[in-house]
Amino acid sequence: MLVSATAETRRSRRAAASRSRWYKRWWVWLIIALVLIAVFAVAWIGVRGIQAKQQLEAAMPLVARLKAEILAQDGTSARATYDQLASHTAKARDLTGDPIWRAAENAPWVGANLSATRAIAIQTDAVATGAIEPLVRVSGSSTLESLKPKDGRIDVAALLAVQPTVKRSSAAVDSALRRLKAVDTSHTIGAVARAKNGLVVSLASAAGQLRRADSLLSLVPSILGVDKPRNYLLAFQNNGELMAAGGTIGSMAVIHVDNGAIQITAQSSASPAEFPMYNDPVVPLEPAVRDLYTPGLGAYVQDLTMTPRFSLSYTIAKTMWAKVKGVQIDGMVAVDIVALSQFLVVTGPVDLPDGTQITAANAARTLLIGLYQKYTPAQVDEIDQALTSAIFGKLLAGDIDPEKLLSFVTTASKQHRILLWSGEAAEQKAIRDSPFYGAPPRSTSTTDAFGVYFQDYTPSKLGVYLKQSVKLSQATCRAGGDADIRVAVTLTNTAPANVLLPHYVAPADNHIRVRVLVYAPADFTVAGVSLANVATGADGDYVVPGAMVSLLPGQSRTVAFDLMANHKGAHRLSATVTPAATPTAVTTGKLDCGTFRQKQ
Repeated sequence: MLVSATAETRRSRRAAASRSRWYKRWWVWLIIALVLIAVFAVAWIGVRGIQAKQQLEAAMPLVARLKAEILAQDGTSARATYDQLASHTAKARDLTGDPIWRAAENAPWVGANLSATRAIAIQTDAVATGAIEPLVRVSGSSTLESLKPKDGRIDVAALLAVQPTVKRSSAAVDSALRRLKAVDTSHTIGAVARAKNGLVVSLASAAGQLRRADSLLSLVPSILGVDKPRNYLLAFQNNGELMAAGGTIGSMAVIHVDNGAIQITAQSSASPAEFPMYNDPVVPLEPAVRDLYTPGLGAYVQDLTMTPRFSLSYTIAKTMWAKVKGVQIDGMVAVDIVALSQFLVVTGPVDLPDGTQITAANAARTLLIGLYQKYTPAQVDEIDQALTSAIFGKLLAGDIDPEKLLSFVTTASKQHRILLWSGEAAEQKAIRDSPFYGAPPRSTSTTDAFGVYFQDYTPSKLGVYLKQSVKLSQATCRAGGDADIRVAVTLTNTAPANVLLPHYVAPADNHIRVRVLVYAPADFTVAGVSLANVATGADGDYVVPGAMVSLLPGQSRTVAFDLMANHKGAHRLSATVTPAATPTAVTTGKLDCGTFRQKQ
């Protein structure tokens, strides 16, 4: 049968239309498939992102638990806790590292968030495996237990065994911190940026602690006399009679170390019966420093810490002990009475010869003023020396809680209540980078740092009744001028007027006279001070205005030091303050230019 051309044409048209409809349906299905894939990818990434966040959040509390278990030398528990921690960080890393997640990192906007999240997870896991795991492994051995003193000796070999582990952990944290800082969060959502910044802060703190630990561990064997015997002077500062670095020196002891063996070989009070009061400083002093601290610095052993420069305190002490006692001092440790009371949390109570039990709760009050209300100065000296022997004996017995010891050292050093100095340059370099370093603060290009120091001029032991605060404020009070800064120091005498104390403890009316010194950065100019009895001196490149404040019981006075900076604009303000018997509140605020004293 013949097919007409017309019919053939109709069939061709129907076929073409069918193909056209098929092509249209194909594109529809392709679009649908792509949408489904995108939805799946978003859901996949979203779910895994939430899961990764949950894993990291679950890991955080385990770090604090691990720290406590390591310090408690509970290796079994530490290992179990670490396994949980490592599981969480590994899962977070894996959840953010699959091909779909990695591919999505190239997408606009969302990619930066995914890339940063993956980096956070990777570095968290790197810290867990590279830094925490080695420390956990050591805690499970007998190494940490052997670090504790036993029978008056510390095992130097055990210290050497721990050092490589701390070095590896320190390097792992430093590496993770460098990589994390390089993560760009400028185009991420706030939650991701905050997570990165929070981890950076935590790792920076841990990195600093590990670096200091590594540095100190490398020096401890020599400090413990592995190469030669050493003598260290342990000096106790009484905050009841304030000096710049803490307080007057009361009791002292020489600690002799020889290849890890530690013992007290000499004790002394700071009384004139033990150490003469010289007419002139026993070491040369810069004329400006001598003028600033006349007459006691360098002449009276009680005034060793009259200066905030612990290097000078050590030099004076070393010279005096050689002259008076014939003992060569290789280093010095100064601990104030408040720190000593904090240390009793570690050792437990100590019984004094008179039957009094000294505890962490009553130590500060008893030692600062209580003993002076009952005994003569000579009797107090004897009690102080007995207390030193008892506390030191408990420490060397090794029956102490490492976590409590670490907490004590951390707190006391942050408050500048423990100061160290070594005559060995390498050891002192490590101390300089630690909170045990005693010196006026140094300013930077972004921070103006001030030293605020107190010196008891009564003299008395009434420091226990003194309250103090420091307020730092700034503004630009002159058009086009440099920044203007005020350091305002408020002192309050809380002593009751009717308390009768021995004459060597307090004057009859219980008034307190305190000299306040402010160490201002180099090239600052003193515009004025709110009190009349003011003198301005210098110590090195510091400008040092000072004022005398006299307070009867119940009185409070504020002395304001107005200073003109040597730079434009506001800087961050900070202050290092004499560690007194009570804490000092340091605040910042806006300077009222209407009250600023402008130097003519």
